[in-house]
Amino acid sequence: MNPLGFFTAPFPETDLSEVLDLARRWRVDALEIGCGGYPGTHHADARHLMNAPEEIETFRQQLDDAGIRHRVLSCHCNPLHPDSIQADLADQTLRQTLHLAHRLGIRTVVTFSGVGGQGGQFNWPVLGWPTDYSHYWTEVWETQLIPYWQGIAALAESLDVRIAIEPHGGFLVHSPGTLLMLREACGPSIGVNLDPSHFWWQGLDPLAGVRLLGDALHHVHIKDWLADEREQALWGMLDPRPRTPDITPAWEFAIPGRGHDEGFWQAFIAACIATGYDGMFSIEHEDPTLDPVTGIERSLDFIRALTV
Repeated sequence: MNPLGFFTAPFPETDLSEVLDLARRWRVDALEIGCGGYPGTHHADARHLMNAPEEIETFRQQLDDAGIRHRVLSCHCNPLHPDSIQADLADQTLRQTLHLAHRLGIRTVVTFSGVGGQGGQFNWPVLGWPTDYSHYWTEVWETQLIPYWQGIAALAESLDVRIAIEPHGGFLVHSPGTLLMLREACGPSIGVNLDPSHFWWQGLDPLAGVRLLGDALHHVHIKDWLADEREQALWGMLDPRPRTPDITPAWEFAIPGRGHDEGFWQAFIAACIATGYDGMFSIEHEDPTLDPVTGIERSLDFIRALTV
C-alpha cells in the first residue's frame, strides 16, 4: 500500500508540533504540508525558510522526529492573478517552495495552474461559444499560461522537483485534457494532483481520469463529494452562491464513504497504483459536517479498512 497521510491545511490555527502529535496518534508517516498561498504559512513558510537556512534544518528535524518519512509541499496559489501584486506574491511563493523542496529532498510540490483576467477580476473561459470566450481562451493559453509554466517547469527540472497541478474549476487547468495540454507544452516535470471531488462536480469521471493521465499522476487527494438533489436541479454544478450557514449548496465536499461507497474507493486506489503511482494518498478534509480531527480520523480508518 502506498503511504497514507493527510494535508495540514485544515488546521490553520494549530502549531506544527500539535499537527505532528496528531500524526503520531494516527500512526501516519506521510504529510502534505502547506507552506504558502491558499493553504497559509502556519506550518511552514517557504519564503521565510529560504532566507533562514538554520530554520530549514529545525523544520527537517521536527519531521524526522515525528517519523514523517513521506513529505509533499503545497502552495496552491494563482501566479497568473490579474492583480499584479497578488500574481507576484504567488510566483515568489511557488518558486521558493520549489527551492525549499529541493533543500529538503522532497520530490513533489502541489499547486494550481492559475487564471488571469482583466481589471483585477478573474476570467475563466470554459465555453467555445460565443467566440469571445474561445478567442480569449486561446490568447491566455498562448501568451500567459504556457510561457509562464514553461519557465517554472525548467526551474523544477533543474531542482529535481516535480509539480503536481491540481485540476480545479475556476483555473485554466481544470480537467485531464487541460492538464495534458499543459504537460505537452512544458514537459514531464508538470503532472497532476488528482482530487476526485473536483472531477465529480465538473461532470468528469475520476476513474477515467486516472487512466487518461497515467504517468502524469504526481500526487493524489482523497476527498469525496455529494450533491443535494433539489439544489442541484435549481443551481446545477456551477452553483455560484457563497458557502454560508443559511444556504444549502447544490453540492459539498465529504469524507470518503459519505458520497461514494467502498467499491469506488477500492477501484480508485487500485487504478492509481496500476499507473505506477507510488506517492502518498493524502486525506484533504473539507467536509462541512465534521471538524478536521474527527473527519481526518474517520477518513484514515475508512481507507485503511479498504486495504487490509
